[in-house]
Amino acid sequence: MKIQLLGVALLLTATGAFAAGGNDSQGLDIQQIVSVTAVPGSCQVEPATLVYLDSQGVSHTLKYSVMGTCQGGV
Repeated sequence: MKIQLLGVALLLTATGAFAAGGNDSQGLDIQQIVSVTAVPGSCQVEPATLVYLDSQGVSHTLKYSVMGTCQGGV
């Protein structure tokens, strides 16, 4: 669980940095994380999803890619 939360923190930090460089200078408005895809045990890049609520209570889905932890071999 710690790895998963660290990955989300890194994702949000990077996403916020990219958003700040574009038209959205405030980045993501995340008040509550509803769900996060578990990091897979594969040795590949896999799709993942983060569902969160913003400060208005509106649900958003963020799709991204995550590298598996490579547990159990190839």
